[in-house]
Amino acid sequence: MAPDVIALQEVDGIDDEHNQATEQFGSIGYRVRFDPRPGRTDFEWGMAIAARHDLGDVEAKELEHGGVAIASRVSIGDEQLWFASACPLGWWQTQEIQREEECVALDAWLTDLASGDKLPPVMAGDFDATPDAASIRFLTGLQSLQGRSTHWLDAFALAGDGSPGYTWSYENPFMRPSATSTFADPEHQRRIDYVFVGSPFAWPGRIVVRSAAVVLKEQGDVAPSDHYGVMADLDLLHPPA
Repeated sequence: MAPDVIALQEVDGIDDEHNQATEQFGSIGYRVRFDPRPGRTDFEWGMAIAARHDLGDVEAKELEHGGVAIASRVSIGDEQLWFASACPLGWWQTQEIQREEECVALDAWLTDLASGDKLPPVMAGDFDATPDAASIRFLTGLQSLQGRSTHWLDAFALAGDGSPGYTWSYENPFMRPSATSTFADPEHQRRIDYVFVGSPFAWPGRIVVRSAAVVLKEQGDVAPSDHYGVMADLDLLHPPA
């Protein structure tokens, strides 16, 4: 599908040269930034960003309940913007308070990183929460949390492919065993993976969401992950006069 920029979560690896993202994407021309989560013992995986464009250094954000995000400055022609790969935790459905606290911290961190930029930041990843959850409602400007409000554009909500957008589904062979054993629901499925674009009310430049779709829904042994992917077509516009 040759996307320009890819956000990857739960990436195995130990350093910049020895990780899944570099192995899979570096050989086909992508630049990769990887953070192995040094010092963490609860999850032995890192985070990565792969891009066909120049990438700056990685900024990492360890979140209060074990979640993590990384961000890198992406150069696209004469434009630059922050792009983040995020994975708030906890992932249990009983842990929404943890996701709320981590999404508030994510918003504050990325807003600060992109302060003064022309173009808004882009944040993509596994949020383990459906669109009606407080954490996602907060990010999309529908409610405040902890005395803070914000506004991100949910690419799939704006320009989705017409499907419910389920990215965590019993139809995926790698998720199916968890449907009954963990969720007591043999047909469990939810939309929990997102591409978010910073608000046009907070930055002078515009990133327009042209389309969004759930992708990589292959079945059987070729399914690339226990999550399906989300792909968004984003159009960078110059700031209005």
